Amino acid sequence: ARARAARSMSPQSKDLKTSGRSTSVPASARSGLLDNNVLALSTGTTSERAAAARRICSRVRSGIDLNNLVQAGVVGRVAALLSEPKGMDAAVDGLIPLCSYIGGEEEESMEGAAALCAEVETHSIVERLSAVLCWASSTDDLKGRIAMLMFYMAKVCTLANRIVRQDGALKSLVQLLDCADQGANTSAAAALANISYWSTEPIPRYSQLRVICAL
Repeated sequence: ARARAARSMSPQSKDLKTSGRSTSVPASARSGLLDNNVLALSTGTTSERAAAARRICSRVRSGIDLNNLVQAGVVGRVAALLSEPKGMDAAVDGLIPLCSYIGGEEEESMEGAAALCAEVETHSIVERLSAVLCWASSTDDLKGRIAMLMFYMAKVCTLANRIVRQDGALKSLVQLLDCADQGANTSAAAALANISYWSTEPIPRYSQLRVICAL
């Protein structure tokens, strides 16, 4: 015991305790890791890129993390997976944690959320999601997660207007209210409510009637 105590008080031990060494990953290493992850989203099979999308996006824990991913070009690469049947499920899963920051009031989240919305428009993500929502092979579970994404996106007027222009998407959301998946029902109702509230663009007559009846 005395020997252990002596070692704990040795100059070397004191130096380690007072040297201020950090166990956190240096900024340069974090940047390199992000670059490697972005590369993983650009190469490999669809399954490999889908796994990378889920892995990278699930690590977002703050508005700063979100902004870093957006600036690294992650959103466009994730959006590309929406055009691939074997990748669209992972793309939706990847976008959910990112889009959850849209409409947030925390100052550190606003910059990243604004940059994300710009990327959503640039890469036609609303239109791509609408196509998946209307695809006959999409499951109710996948449609429910897309409805959740539209709930988040509709908090921004310009994105709500883009959703309204997708008449098929509105019809699919209304139809989702009658499915057996309770989670999908709730997400669809929330999405329709936000779309109706934030959109400034006239809803096509047929869809407007269905949305009003649904709400």
